[in-house]
Amino acid sequence: MSKSMNKEQEPQQNTDEKLENNIEETASELEEAAEEKAEEVTEEKAEEPSEEKAEEAVSDAADEDSEESEVENSGSESEELSEEDGEEEKTVIEIPDPVSEEEKAANEKFRKLSLIEKCKQDPLIPVCAILAILALIVAGIYFLLPNAMTPSMGMTLQEFQTRYNNGEVNKSLINSGADIGFRSPSYVDIKSQPSILGSKEVISAKSAYADFFNGPLKYFSIGGIEGATRKSDNMLSYVRVYVLYGEGEGDFNTIWLYASNTISALYPELSMYQAMDIAMTAMNEFNGDERFYVKGDFAFRLVATKKTGDGGIEYAYIVVDVVPRSALKADQIRKDLDVASASVPASESVSDTTAATTAATK
Repeated sequence: MSKSMNKEQEPQQNTDEKLENNIEETASELEEAAEEKAEEVTEEKAEEPSEEKAEEAVSDAADEDSEESEVENSGSESEELSEEDGEEEKTVIEIPDPVSEEEKAANEKFRKLSLIEKCKQDPLIPVCAILAILALIVAGIYFLLPNAMTPSMGMTLQEFQTRYNNGEVNKSLINSGADIGFRSPSYVDIKSQPSILGSKEVISAKSAYADFFNGPLKYFSIGGIEGATRKSDNMLSYVRVYVLYGEGEGDFNTIWLYASNTISALYPELSMYQAMDIAMTAMNEFNGDERFYVKGDFAFRLVATKKTGDGGIEYAYIVVDVVPRSALKADQIRKDLDVASASVPASESVSDTTAATTAATK
């Protein structure tokens, strides 16, 4: 019985030992798992501060860099300020030495000398004076001589053309179906196309100071216009309207109308009848006297001349020659119309020519 009990107890003991072994193994496994979990937790905690430390290290490094840059900038600014201060310190204001009493006395003595004595003591003074005089002479030659050599009528060719084509006489003729105006003439070479007056030319111009023009009338081939304009300001130096002349009464009236319209262009303040009266007076007194009638700023005359045309045929022309009054000498003036008009009432002369004017414009 004892044996049997022993037999029954042996398996139970074995079972108990196995259970204890299992419990010990499970406990050891749990301990190992717990240790592993603890190690993982500790590792995570160790990693988190390290990352925060790294970020803090990066921010600290950036702050240090900014501080260094600020230090460098402040250092450079201080260096620039120091350099500017150094330059300012290097700029030294030089105070001129005061003039001595001897120099003052010498200067005062020199001022009191006459011009001749000053020139004797200082040869530079006359040299400078001579150079200044030469400069004035050259300037006068360059600017003043051309105008002095070439007189001016005080109007351009375009202005005269506008006045002439819009003259009261020409307007009256246009209403009657005629037109004695002229187109814009062309500029020509005075050597190849000399003036129609030839040797009878009183006022002329040099090609160095003036340009010359010539052109036909607008609708008729019986005459034309010529003249010169100054190169300096394009002002007219003189102008001439010329008309073909025959022996008939019609030619007389034609010349009268051209002369009247020219006078109307010179003196726009005159009425048509006053201009025609002045032209009639000049034509009635025409006797070969080639002196000028003067009125206001202008002077004019009637001149008979001849010109060889195409085919060698010679033609006779009457020229209304207009020049500035200032260009004439006293012996070149035939009559002052300003004085004559003051002594004779204008109504008388106008009434005398009214009938002739009406007949001529019909």
